[in-house]
This record gives sequence, structure tokens and C-alpha cells, in this order.
Amino acid sequence: LSSIMGVHLVGSVGGGDMPCCITVLNSYSGWALVAEGFLLNSPILTTIGSLIGFSGAILTKIMCDAMNRDIMNVIFGGIAVPPKKAGAIEEEPRVHVEATSESAAALLAASKSVVIVPGYGMAVARAQGAVAELASALRGADIECRFGIHPVAGRMPGQMNVLLAEAGVPYDWVLEMEEINPDMEKTDVCIVIGANDITNSAAEEDPDCPIAGMPVLQVWNAKKTIFMKRTMAGGYADIDNPVFYKENTEMLLGDAKDRTDELARKVKDILSA
Repeated sequence: LSSIMGVHLVGSVGGGDMPCCITVLNSYSGWALVAEGFLLNSPILTTIGSLIGFSGAILTKIMCDAMNRDIMNVIFGGIAVPPKKAGAIEEEPRVHVEATSESAAALLAASKSVVIVPGYGMAVARAQGAVAELASALRGADIECRFGIHPVAGRMPGQMNVLLAEAGVPYDWVLEMEEINPDMEKTDVCIVIGANDITNSAAEEDPDCPIAGMPVLQVWNAKKTIFMKRTMAGGYADIDNPVFYKENTEMLLGDAKDRTDELARKVKDILSA
């Protein structure tokens, strides 16, 4: 019975909300441990379960606030989903512009202000060291380079901060979404590494979008935006990102670590010439 309940509960959760669902399940496991502690008359199990339950609940609240979602909407969001508008005309295939490592390196070397937006793709590729090397190279040439972090980038709050700290990125280079968004219009180049949903302009522009209302990093406001992704596929929410097709956006496709290593090397060559 519990297995059937679990399958139905998780099955109704949308892809973009799954990180929140994971923290909810983490909280559930804590409360289950509390119940077990009461049954076995074990204060240790009860105490540990309480810590797990409360920490999971607090983390869920933080993530729901960051995504501008209600917890009930997350858990039951896949139920009674409104149908697509009848008679809607299918959009024509949109064309994206692809960049090369050489062109991207030239843009970065000629910039005065750069913002790097890391995402889950950076974590999967373990590219934080290469990203830190790129940022250091730009900083060493007196180019302002900062990091813009979304509250739920990755799989949980703080994941990007931890990875960047592990790579030796100073804390004062890292800014939160609310701090970096107002400066996007003054940014020469914004390079997005392995992030998708947290940069999706549809969250602000399309009220029918599954992530409508979610605060996002407004990377499209930069003078030039470069997306580093493995493919053109959607992110966790499995929806297309209109920013890919904007006039000021270029796609640098490939493995994040390989591409960033190559980019850092070429930027150093240009700056040292």
C-alpha cells in the first residue's frame, strides 16, 4: 500500500518541481524514523528523526520560496493540469546560432564585464575547476568577472556555492540572483554553463509555461549571452528555452569541462599575446 501511494504521489510531480519533491521525501523519512523511535522507545532514533524531518521541511520551504511555488502545488501539480489551447498554431522551427571556442574566447577577452552562471551541468561535468581557472584568467586581465547563483541551481540550495568554493573561487566573486540581475544590462558577456530552467525567460513572459512565476536569472539582458550545453535539449522541466533563439545568444555545445578548459586556454593565449 505504501509503495502504491509513493508511486502515485511522485508521479503527479512535474519535472521542474522534482528537486522540491526530493526534499519532501527526505523530510518524510525523518518523520518515519520518529515514529519508529516512539514504537521502539528509542530516544536516539526519535531525536535523529526529528532533525532529519525538520531539516527536510526547512529545505523544502527554502526551495519552494525560491521557485515561487506552493508546496501543495508542487505535490499535486500534475493533477488537473489545464489542456493546451484548442486551435493553437504550431510554431515554426526556430534557429539558433552556434559559437566556437575561438569566437567565445575573443568575446570574453574583449569584454570589460563578464557574468558566469553555473548550473547542474557544470556539477555533472565536474567543470568547477576549469570555470575557476577561466574566471581567474579574466580577473588577472582586469576584466570584471562575477558569478550569478540561482537559489535552486543544481539539485539543492547552495550546491553551486559549495562547488565554486571547492574550486577556490573567492566568496566576493559570487553573487545571488537578486544582486546580479540588476547588473545584467551592463554586462558585456554572460556565459551560462550547464544551466537551463533557471535562465528560462518563459517563466516571466509566458503565463501558461509550467515554470511561470519562478524567479530566474535574466541572462538575456546581457549584451551577449553564451550558453554552454551538451545538447539543445530541455532542462529538468523538459521545456524549451526561448533565450536560446534570441539575437544576442550563441550556443557553445559540448561537454562543459572540455569546452571550459579549451575556452580558458584560448582566453589566456589571447590575453598574453
